[in-house]
Amino acid sequence: MKYVLSLFFALCLAFSSSAKTNEIGDNVDVTHYEIHLNKIDFADRTLDAVTTITLTAKEEISVLDLELKSLAVTSVSCNISDVNNFSQNDDILTINFASAITSGTEFSVTVNYGGNTFNENWGGIHWSNDYVYNLGVGFDSQPHNLGKTWFPCVDNFNDKASYDLYLTYSDNMISSCGGLLAETTNNNDGTKTDHWVMSQEISTYLISFAIGNFVLWEDAYQGMERNIPINVYAKPNQIEKVAATFANTKEIAAFYESKFGPFPHNRIAYVSTGLGCMEHVDNIAFSSSLITGTTNLDSEYFIAHEMAHSWFGNKVTCATAGDMWLNEGFATFCNYYYLSGLYSEEDFINSIKDLTDDIILSCHNSEGWIPLNNMPLDLTYGTTVYDKGAIIVYTMMNYLGRETFDEAIKFYLNKFDSKAASSEDLRDAVSESSGIDMSDFFDTWVFTPGSPVYVVKDFTVQPNGNKFDVEVTMNQGHRGYEHIGNSVRYEITFVDENWNTHSEMISWDGATGICSATIDFEPVAVFCDYNNKFADASNEMTFVINKTGSNNFSSAKFKAITEEISDSTLLRVEHHWMGANSANELPEGLTISPDRYWSIYRLDKGESKIKGEFQYQNNANYDGNLMISENDSIVLLYRANGSEPWQSINYEHQGYNNYGRMTVDEIKSGDYTLGMWDEEHASVIELNENSDFEIFPNPAKDKINIKLQNETEGRIIMMNQAGQIVKDIAINGKEMTIETDELASGIYNIKLEEAKNQTLRKVVIL
Repeated sequence: MKYVLSLFFALCLAFSSSAKTNEIGDNVDVTHYEIHLNKIDFADRTLDAVTTITLTAKEEISVLDLELKSLAVTSVSCNISDVNNFSQNDDILTINFASAITSGTEFSVTVNYGGNTFNENWGGIHWSNDYVYNLGVGFDSQPHNLGKTWFPCVDNFNDKASYDLYLTYSDNMISSCGGLLAETTNNNDGTKTDHWVMSQEISTYLISFAIGNFVLWEDAYQGMERNIPINVYAKPNQIEKVAATFANTKEIAAFYESKFGPFPHNRIAYVSTGLGCMEHVDNIAFSSSLITGTTNLDSEYFIAHEMAHSWFGNKVTCATAGDMWLNEGFATFCNYYYLSGLYSEEDFINSIKDLTDDIILSCHNSEGWIPLNNMPLDLTYGTTVYDKGAIIVYTMMNYLGRETFDEAIKFYLNKFDSKAASSEDLRDAVSESSGIDMSDFFDTWVFTPGSPVYVVKDFTVQPNGNKFDVEVTMNQGHRGYEHIGNSVRYEITFVDENWNTHSEMISWDGATGICSATIDFEPVAVFCDYNNKFADASNEMTFVINKTGSNNFSSAKFKAITEEISDSTLLRVEHHWMGANSANELPEGLTISPDRYWSIYRLDKGESKIKGEFQYQNNANYDGNLMISENDSIVLLYRANGSEPWQSINYEHQGYNNYGRMTVDEIKSGDYTLGMWDEEHASVIELNENSDFEIFPNPAKDKINIKLQNETEGRIIMMNQAGQIVKDIAINGKEMTIETDELASGIYNIKLEEAKNQTLRKVVIL
């Protein structure tokens, strides 16, 4: 039997190997495209074209596959072999040679073709009155590369080539293409031919053309190594708006050069199009609606983003669509990073913090928990790639330190100049440059879905002369996936009673780490990521409160309501997107939130009265895993720190099980979480809430308060579920407190015996 199975697997392997075919372009290396658009018919929206492709055989070949979409081939020739025949099947052009071409041979193929062009909602060839342009990728098309919509090619990210473009069109129009305009020839028949030269090697999706009734706006930027033309091709009714819209283009370019090295291509050029923005080399498609005539951050965001692609995407291209964050995540990071150079560091930090808060809350809802480096094709241009990619780049910058990061990224860009790179290539290049092994960082932040969560469990302080030794216990979890990372580098901040702060970068491996620091003052609190440097799954905000009113932290679902204040209060809120650990076993019937909890730090100067409002809602973003049965009852729990057990706390509840808020009358430092009592225990709590005989808090831990509607003389008898009396106390008045810290967890009956009647209530002891 073993022999039969082995033979079966061997036959399957042999069949699989014989059936396997090369990906298009695997057996050749294209070095140059010469593209002639000989006739561009605006009325029929057709092209008549010839392309000559220069390539080198990587192995002996007798068949060559190229890609061409929609357009029909009329003839094919080769400079070193006859062509027996060719065929088109969907997007594949197959050329059969009369004689085999040996490995290492350089040869050229010339293809004549034409017809109606392809477009989708985004990519392809777009016609609009007297304007025509291409967009090199499609959001709907899979794979996304759409160089194939106007010339036969090896249409992937890896095979890069140089280009000569010859465009023949009406002599009353203007063209803009990738590269530099080398020559314009008047054909004396109402047409002209522009010859554009792209000498650098780039991917097929990055070469482009645009023709129309444009007006050229020109400027220049003195770059690090040379004078760089700045060109904007605008429509006649927009030309007066160009200067103000692009006012900061030189400054953006200067910032990027200072961080990533000299501008890598021929010119900084934008062309007005109807559909949006696309980073074609030397010829960026730029949405007409963004040319506003004002210098504003909305338009500047796209100016900066598309220019950043000159380095990230154009100079170094992601090896596959699955690694698109290397293009789009870095470019999105850059259109925040430049704010630190042109405006302020505060603008940069605040903008990226807002992005981080948004992504932590909602990114996974539409796209699921997915790693950054293995993106499905339908999510190539989604939120995870752009925005989560950006905040991971930001986190890497702070993990390394900004100066080390800048140098490491510059090293990566130079190492893979005019090549394609993978996430692993970036990891290895950054490790090589910085001397810091980035394997664990990439395992946690790039190769694993979700995000880590880091929290302070507790800390101890010991005087050391005129300084203080602090030992901090850190806990690590992970939202969205089972993962615990190593080589953690994370910033914590110590704060004293006068609000002095001192920040330290700490390191540890595993779920729990004990980190030490010696500082100049005695800390009363330790904050996580006080300077907002990491995209861990927590929302953090610090309020300095010096007047009455509300301070809302919407992404943390928390509001501070100040009713009285004599001086000022520092209030720190950390909203962790991870279920809290419990220092003791939870009582039967109680579940705490598996998704989130709050850490609050309050430092007062003077006196104040500050309420804390905790908000909840059963939806896809949060609390859906807690609120399962409508008969259960939601509660708010508190602990002083991560080493303490959870206990009940007094609060005012407004709302229902599915949504509402719980307001603590006086917020204090410690952790807060949502809990849910099952139906049996919930009925105990609801029974007392609807009576004149009040017991609070309920659930309780150390003590319970009893409040009667009228002055009463009698006895309070407390019994466990076995009927044993555990408390028998006289009451004379309307209120009393009973200590319960020595009682076991469970449900207890409380009986009020007075002269005329008896009343029974229940209480839950944690």
